Amino acid sequence: MNEAIKVADELEFLDANKVNIGRNAFAELVVQLPDGTTHTKVEPVRSFPVSETTRYIALLDNEGNEIGIVEDVKKLTPNSRDVLTEELQKRYFMPKITKINSLDGQFGVTTWNVETSQGDVEFGIRTRYDIVTLESVLFLIKDAEANRYEN
Repeated sequence: MNEAIKVADELEFLDANKVNIGRNAFAELVVQLPDGTTHTKVEPVRSFPVSETTRYIALLDNEGNEIGIVEDVKKLTPNSRDVLTEELQKRYFMPKITKINSLDGQFGVTTWNVETSQGDVEFGIRTRYDIVTLESVLFLIKDAEANRYEN
C-alpha cells in the first residue's frame, strides 16, 4: 500500500447508473463499463479514506492503472453498491483499540499488546510516524504489516 498510484492526467468519473460492479467465480472484483469493457482483479481505493469513506472511490485495474472514479457509492445500483461497499470494508478494516495492556520497545520496534473490538492483538510499530492524530482524541495506528487500528 506504500506504492504510488498511477493517475491519469484527467479524472474520469464513472456514471453510477451505467457501471456494473460484481464478482467473478474466483470472488475477484469485476467492473464492466458502459462501453462493454470489463476489468477483473479491480482494487477500489478511497481518495479520502478518513473524511469521505463512500465518495471518490478510485477503481484500479490489475496493473494499478486508474479505470475511473465512483463519485458516490450511494448512487450505484443496489447490487454494485453492495459489492463495492463489502470490498471497501474488507480493504479498510480497522479494529478499534479499547484497551492497551502493555507496550514494550526493543530494537527500534514498539510492541503493543491491546484489546480491540475484534479481540486481543499484539502488533509492532516502527516509528512514531505510524501514529497519526486525526482529532484531539482520535488516532490512527499503522502496524509493521500495514494493518490499521483506531482508538
